[in-house]
Amino acid sequence: MNTFINFFLWGLILAAPLWWLAWRFRLGYWLARGRSLFRRQTIQLPSSLEGLVIRGKRVGGPGRKA
Repeated sequence: MNTFINFFLWGLILAAPLWWLAWRFRLGYWLARGRSLFRRQTIQLPSSLEGLVIRGKRVGGPGRKA
């Protein structure tokens, strides 16, 4: 039982600063963003839209102008 308590206390002592660092540097955000960069696939547009879309922004049409 004494060994379990020692491991438990050392786990808390080590986990708290590591959790704070992960929270401070937003590691979850950066890891998810890094994974999405590797999964990114090219999108094939229909020929009718190729002239309307420039770098992800739609030109013309209703709403906010690009």
